[in-house]
Amino acid sequence: MSHILSDVRMKSIFLALAVTLALITSSCDVIEAPYLKNPIDPADTLLKDTSDVFVSTSDAKNVLLEDYTGHTCGNCPEAADVATLIVEKNPGRIVMLSVHVGPFATPELPDYPYDFQTTIGDTYDQLFRNSRAGLPNGLVNRMKFGGRLTLGQNNWEAATNAQLALSPALNMTLSHTYYDSSRTIVATVETEYLTPGEPDYSLVVLLTEDGIIEDQKDYRFTPSHREDYEFDHVLRVSMNGAWGDSLSNVAQPIGKKIKKIIRFTIPAGVDWKLENSDLVAFVYRREDDQTREVLQVVKQAFRP
Repeated sequence: MSHILSDVRMKSIFLALAVTLALITSSCDVIEAPYLKNPIDPADTLLKDTSDVFVSTSDAKNVLLEDYTGHTCGNCPEAADVATLIVEKNPGRIVMLSVHVGPFATPELPDYPYDFQTTIGDTYDQLFRNSRAGLPNGLVNRMKFGGRLTLGQNNWEAATNAQLALSPALNMTLSHTYYDSSRTIVATVETEYLTPGEPDYSLVVLLTEDGIIEDQKDYRFTPSHREDYEFDHVLRVSMNGAWGDSLSNVAQPIGKKIKKIIRFTIPAGVDWKLENSDLVAFVYRREDDQTREVLQVVKQAFRP
C-alpha cells in the first residue's frame, strides 16, 4: 500500500511541475531581432543634462555616410579620402562613420597591432554584410541606390546627393553633459516630426573618435605600411545599443516632439581620447528589414 501511495504522490508532483513549467513558458514574450537594446551597464540615472549648447538639423535632411573599412585593407584609405571630400562639399550635412569590420580589421602582429573592432560594428556587419562584399564599401542613409544597398566609393557622392535632395521627415536637436567624476555622458535628443511618423522609429546614439594615429596598409604608397596614418570618425561604442531605443510605439502626427535622455558610462581601461570625440545621434526605421532606413542624423563635438 505504501508503494502505491508513493507512486501517486510522485505522479502528483510531476504533474504539478509540468503545469507550473507550462505557465511560466506561456508568460514569456518572444522578442524577435532586431533587438531594441544591447546589454549595457546602467549609468547613474540621477545625473542630468544641464547643457544649453546644442546642435540642430534645422529643417534640412542630413546624411549618414558609413565607411566600412579595415587597417589591412590597402584600398581603404582612398575610399576614406573620397568620403572626406563629400563631407567638405556639404558642410554640416554629412555625418561620417568609419566602421572597422571583417578580416581586414583583425589585428596582425607585428605591423598592425591595434584593434579597431567593436561589438556594434560586428552587429551591423552581420546584418548588412559589408565585409562579405569586399572592402572598402559603404552605406548612404542605409538606403538602396541603383538597386544596391552596399555601395562602392564611386557611388557614394551620387547616392549622398540623392538623399540630400529629399525633404526631412524629422528635425533633431542634440546636447550633452559629461560628468568626469563618474565618466558618464548624459545626452538629450529631441525629435520633431515634420511628416506623420510611423510607430517603428528608433533612436541610436554613438560615440566616435578622430585623430587616432596607428598603422594602416595603403597601396598608394611604397612600402604600403604607413605607421602614422590618421583615422577619423572611428566608431567606438553605442550609448544605447546597436538598435537603440524606440521613439514611440504608435504613429505620431506632424509637429509632435519627443525627448529622450541617454546615459552612458565610459568603460574603465579604454584608451579613447574623449577630447577628440563626437556624439552621433540618428533615427532609423527598425521594421524596414531590407535596409533600416536612416531618417535623420545629427552630430555634436564632445564637450568635457
